[in-house]
Amino acid sequence: MANHWVMEIHDRLNNNETSSEMQRWSKQSIYKVPACIKDLNRKAYQPQVVSFGPFHHGDPDVRPMEEHKLRALVHFLKRAKKQLDEFVAAMKEVVPQLQDAYQGLDEQWKKDKERFLQLMILDGCFMLEIMRVATGASSDYAFNDPIFSSHGMLYTVPYIKRDMMMIENQLPLLALDRLVSVETSKPKVKYDDQL
Repeated sequence: MANHWVMEIHDRLNNNETSSEMQRWSKQSIYKVPACIKDLNRKAYQPQVVSFGPFHHGDPDVRPMEEHKLRALVHFLKRAKKQLDEFVAAMKEVVPQLQDAYQGLDEQWKKDKERFLQLMILDGCFMLEIMRVATGASSDYAFNDPIFSSHGMLYTVPYIKRDMMMIENQLPLLALDRLVSVETSKPKVKYDDQL
């Protein structure tokens, strides 16, 4: 039995698995909180208002915000004066890198690239809209909009910002960069394989 274990370790040393591990881990930038830590206070690691990315997508508490993500996408597209197809094409080029950014991405998200792509675009446009309105950029939303009005900025957006900071509830910077590049017609930033 001990010989088998020794041979297995010897094989691993010869196969140079550490470099492939390092390469795989260097692609990840959005991590899951270990269960032993999450068990101490589950609510501390769950988004309260909105989910970003696949880890909490569909959770009952954040599902109502999906309607607002669609509205934000429509406003984003109208302001950009671009077709959704342009954004889809740009994001499609980087789907593997976007998926690799998530540690322990569920198989459903790996297999269904179209659904993953839709999630990245919807969530990315919503996040960009939140950041724009929060920084005082001009808003084309109704004065009484539940999210993007001054009332929303006071009573809802602080909770959205909190959710944006959560470890499991983030988007890869590459997704936001691609969306902004298409929106502004500026060249895409060339990321090396390290991102």
